[in-house]
This record gives sequence, C-alpha cells and structure tokens, in this order.
Amino acid sequence: MFWAQDRNVRKSWPRRALGAAAAAAAVSGWAPGPISAATPSSIARGVGRAEAVVAEYSRVPQFIPPGPAFDAGRLDGGKTLFSIPVASQDPFLQILESDMQQVAKRVGIRFVDYSNRGGASAWAAGMHQAVAEHANLIDLLGGINPEELTPQVERANAAHIPVVASDAYSLGQKSDPMLAAVMDVPYAEAGTIMADWAIVNSNGHADALVIESNDVVSSPEEAGAAITAFHANCPECTVRALNIPVADWASQTQTKVASYLKANPGTNYVLPVYDSQSQYLLPVIAKTGDTGAHIVTYDGTAFVLDYLRQGRGVIMDVGEDLKWVAWAVMDQEMRVMAGLAPVPNEHTPMMIWTAQNIAQAGNPPQQSEGYGNGFVTGYLKLWGLAS
Repeated sequence: MFWAQDRNVRKSWPRRALGAAAAAAAVSGWAPGPISAATPSSIARGVGRAEAVVAEYSRVPQFIPPGPAFDAGRLDGGKTLFSIPVASQDPFLQILESDMQQVAKRVGIRFVDYSNRGGASAWAAGMHQAVAEHANLIDLLGGINPEELTPQVERANAAHIPVVASDAYSLGQKSDPMLAAVMDVPYAEAGTIMADWAIVNSNGHADALVIESNDVVSSPEEAGAAITAFHANCPECTVRALNIPVADWASQTQTKVASYLKANPGTNYVLPVYDSQSQYLLPVIAKTGDTGAHIVTYDGTAFVLDYLRQGRGVIMDVGEDLKWVAWAVMDQEMRVMAGLAPVPNEHTPMMIWTAQNIAQAGNPPQQSEGYGNGFVTGYLKLWGLAS
C-alpha cells in the first residue's frame, strides 16, 4: 500500500526484497519491447488465462479464516499494544490506526498510537517508550525497516516484548529474524492483476509501460510480477519498465513519461505500481486523447478512484479494504499476544475497480467502501466475540 498525495512525501518502505523474477524484469529504464512472436491461438490462450484472473478479482471478496479460532477475550485487562506507524501524517496510516484502535477497544486491549513524523530517530524513540511502558507487543506499521532499529528490537526482545512488522513485507518474503511475526500483503499479486486486466481489455494487444519506484523496496517485486504476467499471457504485447523514485514523482513523472510516450506513441496502458502517482500522470495522459494511453494501477486510494469515476485517465485500480487490513493486523498481533503461533497468510483480499462497479464505492468514492463486511462477522466469530 502506498499513499503519497503530498509532493513532499518520500518513503523508503521495506516491503519486500527483490526476487529473481523481479530482478530480471523490473529495470531502471526501458525494458526490451515485444515479448515474442504470436499466433491467433496463442493469443487466445493467453487472454483466456488472464480472463480467469480478472474474473476472480472482480467479485466482492469473501472472508477466509486465516487460522484456528482463539479466545481473544482472555487478552482483556492490562495488555498494551504499542503501534508505531512509519509516518503519522499519512492518511492511509491514520485509517489503519483508527480501525486497529477500534478492534482493541472491542477486545479490551490498551492501544497506543505513537504519533511521529517518520524517520529512524522517531521510530527509535517510539521503541524506547514502548519498552519503558512495558508494552505487551510492539507493532511496526506500514513499512518500517526493522534493520534500521536493530538495537531497539534487540532491547525489546530482551524485555520479552514481541515485535511485529505489519503491512511491510510481501506475502512469503523472508523477514527479519528478530521479528516475532509479520502481517504480509500480496503486492506481487497486485502486479499480476494489473497486467492480466490490461491483456483482457486489449484482447491480447497491450502496449504497456510499467512504472516502478525503486526507492520503495516493494516496488520491484510488484513491477516484476506485472512484466512476468505479460510474458506469460500476452505474446503479442509490448511491455517496458521505467523507474521513477517516489522522491522524484512531482519533479520527473511528467517529463519522463511525456518523453517515453513521444518515443512510443502506440502505448495504450501506463501501469504505475502505486496509484497515487496518477495525480502526476494525468496531464500527460490527457494529451494522448481517448485513443491513447490509459492508467491501470493499484491501491484503491479514494482520490484515484474518484479519477476513475470521473473518467479522468484511470480506467482500472486494484483496491484493498483498509478496514479489513486493520482487522487482519490485529488478528495476527492478538495471536502473538496470546502466545499462539502466527498465521502465514491473513488472506487480505484485492478487488478490481472499473467504471462498471465504481458506484459501489460511493459518490465520491470512499476508502474501504464496496468490499462487503463479511470479514467483521468472520473475525468476531474467530475471536470468540460473536454475539
């Protein structure tokens, strides 16, 4: 997840390491273009595979229990969960913290939202305070790199306070061994969905630019997954990658993408791996006209969904329910606080937003609207709190 509507925001979130597939595919510059020679039958087969992925993520998601039921009620009384967000000014993280606090109140856990402006010194101060207050668990939320806090995490471990990184690593990525647990998000999956949707929408004739931001460690894996999906399912497609660090979005997005589109006028899809970059892409995309390039992206950020609703350049956004993510974080962290084994996958879902279903998200679209609320009943039952 990534939210950067402010041009001064710069985040170096350790969401995942660069895997072999991503390293081969996502590059700092333009990757080679056409994938391979194609036949009508090979195009049809690839589109068919992509259609199956698109159909799977076009439905309102259903709750999947991440692990065994447990009695969350036994955490009531005296337990403290100390949450340190990567940067408290980020609206995305404010939503997560608020929803996590609501869950904690239901259970009877004291919840501390450690307000900070970001940076290792601020996070270290939060860790110091959490240890001093004898917290029962420390949550590093939104991409704080545990390696930047090694002495503080070691001190917490010595005090028998488990440290959990939530919404930081990609699902299945190797995490810092100092951590008690992680709550991962399937970012590579988002890249696959973006590419497969473009393949279906173009009937196997996409000419795509994937924009990664390699100052965010998660970005290469997501971009690499998108390019891998194009290679697997679209032999007729052209796909290239361009790196624009988040720190340079405001200053370089328009000039770099305008230059790319001038050199590659057949481009019909631009895939920024984080949808907040769309605000800088819109002026360039608008110049290509209705038959030019369109934005296909990921995060489901409310202001970008409103671009989609208005027909302003964005034609698809892979979204996720932030409230659902907050409850998933709490599920994992309550398991750790209860002395239970953490679960490997919280099954946080993703959902495709297009002009066909954007009305479900509200007018204007609201964060976490339209995903259904089955997870609320599901988690309360799992925690032994259902009435």
